Amino acid sequence: MTGRALFDAGLARHRVGAPTEAATRYRHALAAEPGLPEAWHMLGVATAQAGRLDPGLDWIGRALRLAPGLVEARQSRIVLLSAAGRRDEATADARGLLHQAPDHGPTWLRLGTLLAQGGPGQGTAAVAAFSRAARLMPDSPEAWRGLGLALREADELDAALGALRRARALRPDAEAEMSLGNALLARGERAASLAHLLRAVCLAPGSPECWYNLGLARHARGETEAALLCNRRAVRLGLGLARTRIAAALADLGRASEAEAELRAALPLPGTAVPDAVEQLTGLLLAQNRIPELRALFAPFETEPLAGRLHAGEGRTALAAADLAQGRPAAAYARLAPVAGEAGWTFTLRSVAALRLALDERGETLLRPPADPGRPRLASSTLGTRGRFAHNVLEYILLRLYAERHGLVLETPDWVGGLFFALDDPAPAGPLAPLLFGRHLLNEGVLGEAHLPPLAGCDALSPLFLFAYPEAVRERVQSWLRPRPAFASRLDPVVARLRLLGRTLVALHLRRGDFVACGYPITDAGWYVSWLRELWPTLDRPVLYLASDDLAAVRADFAEFDPLSLTDVAEPWPGLDYLQDFHVLSRADIVGVSAASGFSALAARLNPGLRLAVEPDLKARRIRPFRPWT
Repeated sequence: MTGRALFDAGLARHRVGAPTEAATRYRHALAAEPGLPEAWHMLGVATAQAGRLDPGLDWIGRALRLAPGLVEARQSRIVLLSAAGRRDEATADARGLLHQAPDHGPTWLRLGTLLAQGGPGQGTAAVAAFSRAARLMPDSPEAWRGLGLALREADELDAALGALRRARALRPDAEAEMSLGNALLARGERAASLAHLLRAVCLAPGSPECWYNLGLARHARGETEAALLCNRRAVRLGLGLARTRIAAALADLGRASEAEAELRAALPLPGTAVPDAVEQLTGLLLAQNRIPELRALFAPFETEPLAGRLHAGEGRTALAAADLAQGRPAAAYARLAPVAGEAGWTFTLRSVAALRLALDERGETLLRPPADPGRPRLASSTLGTRGRFAHNVLEYILLRLYAERHGLVLETPDWVGGLFFALDDPAPAGPLAPLLFGRHLLNEGVLGEAHLPPLAGCDALSPLFLFAYPEAVRERVQSWLRPRPAFASRLDPVVARLRLLGRTLVALHLRRGDFVACGYPITDAGWYVSWLRELWPTLDRPVLYLASDDLAAVRADFAEFDPLSLTDVAEPWPGLDYLQDFHVLSRADIVGVSAASGFSALAARLNPGLRLAVEPDLKARRIRPFRPWT
């Protein structure tokens, strides 16, 4: 037989699910005709299907050296690179293939999937890739589902629902029902969401993910007992993530001892969301003032692994929460200062400890006012645990606007903004019914489009942001979010010294750090340099201030403008130097924000004397003006 005939025989076996036999025939084909690229390609595929990814990639590489234009081989290489965890290489290969074959729908679909896996920072590009795939393959449920999920991540829920409904019409399976149900839940359409999620578990009763998401929908509707049953089923089917949801449901039902037992049992088990479990357990123990037990439970976390992994940071954070509960901010700060990473809860406790230390140094004590028992309440127990400074402030803005509009008392836990700004919200007076996925409902209430009664008596859980920042609320928001006078000695001298050096203060924020790992877009300093070269000669005695978590790297890019940073003009505030940078950004004449940065965009919104705000235009690769309030 010829090499081509042997290859065809192998392909026939491959198509009926016999890759091992197919590989043997491919090898025979190559022995007869070594220059047959299709045989090298399919040998690589069969080898990878046998669990040997690296040799499979090698064979496909040989096929492409023989035939660089073999589209099928290039797509197989993308799939295998992705399976091997080499996402950046896979993405580069997909883009390269699309230059060669711009109308190859499967590659657009693969590129969208890769970009979606890259984190929130790739959201716009993922939407574009899935949109192209859906146009090229209008009968592909995978393309429409990918587009719907990407649009949901981008908070374009109406468009997401349209795409997900199209995917469901093409293939009404459990995955389609679950995706559509989850999007409807995020949209606040709880009854419709529940109907789709019930269909999902009927279609796939062995899917733990379907039961887990049904549990979320039940919990959001206040059907907590039913949510508990759903999450127990998810755990029995192997989804460890649902263990903390079981504990949350038990706590909401007033069964604190059962919730505690569930969490203690879950901690050492594989698949448990340990950070969430530690946070929940800490809250339960602190609520009962069982601080010695809390310390005994979490002190061993420094040296004793859980399911093969140390959770020293989580243990230290729990112990710091106990320190703060006992009025020992110095101990809490010292405990958290060396903790690597910036998880929301850790960040909040470290910053709260540092702010309380600053108040103690001045002999000042903040007393939270009591809740008004005669007024309906709104709270957010997660404020300060799901993100960092700007994330928390942006959540607060939505909550406060909603509370004021509907005559509710807003109750908040200790959080960075609550101490840093001159706020006087009462502390939580007691547990409230959890409000899951409340962002759309709260936004509708703020914008005057609500079709439901006010959400009184609710604990609004993160994440919660405004969809837009209308000019009509600018002065109100700025009036709330003013630093406490007690911190003026740390903040005002920074701006004053910069003002002594010139007449026009230009402050730029360039974020790196975790943006790289999370896949967020990185602002090219060169864009700002080009923009400044045009602007600089038009300004009256300009001074450039740089704020960055990678200052050494970005400072050299701006050398021609003699840039200054915090250490040039003031002593950094221990643990709170980011607030000094924020204050400069919120008082500068011209502010340049970093791509995808809530921190610098928030500073621009709170800047009462702002003359110009600019941002990166990622598509045009330049700097453009923008309006912080619209």
